[in-house]
Amino acid sequence: MAGAATIAAAVAFPPAASAETAATDDNPDLEPIRALLDAYDTAFTNHDMEGVMATISDKATIMGCGPGEVWSGPDEIRAAHAYFFQGFDLGEQNFEYEFSNGEIASDTGWMMTSGNVTGKKDGKDFIFPVNISLSVKKDGGKWLIAAMHFSTLTDEVENEE
Repeated sequence: MAGAATIAAAVAFPPAASAETAATDDNPDLEPIRALLDAYDTAFTNHDMEGVMATISDKATIMGCGPGEVWSGPDEIRAAHAYFFQGFDLGEQNFEYEFSNGEIASDTGWMMTSGNVTGKKDGKDFIFPVNISLSVKKDGGKWLIAAMHFSTLTDEVENEE
């Protein structure tokens, strides 16, 4: 996988076992998207592949930070997440969203959010900034991620001392 080490660090974006989205955009209409991201974040942090996949549509695409960092469909997304899970210790990740903005209609929506990821890898603390963009759709009454893009300002995990 192209840039896999960078992606493992950058995709460690989803938060800890009790993921909470603290967004400064108080638009209550975005709550379904925030709840979906929280569900994804919680599953991701807990290395829960089935939980992650339950938040993603069958035709979803995820784009990372660099060239070639694109995964489409369940098989590629599962393989990418299996690798991403290696980038942080199980349950040892927290994400604080600093803002979110977006729009939602009856069966589609989008949201952009930004924040910082803190966590542990092999017991060592890390922190880095991340931006996330989501496009969502409603399928059978359930909101799902149709597209996700994540980016980070750094290509290496910062160790706290």
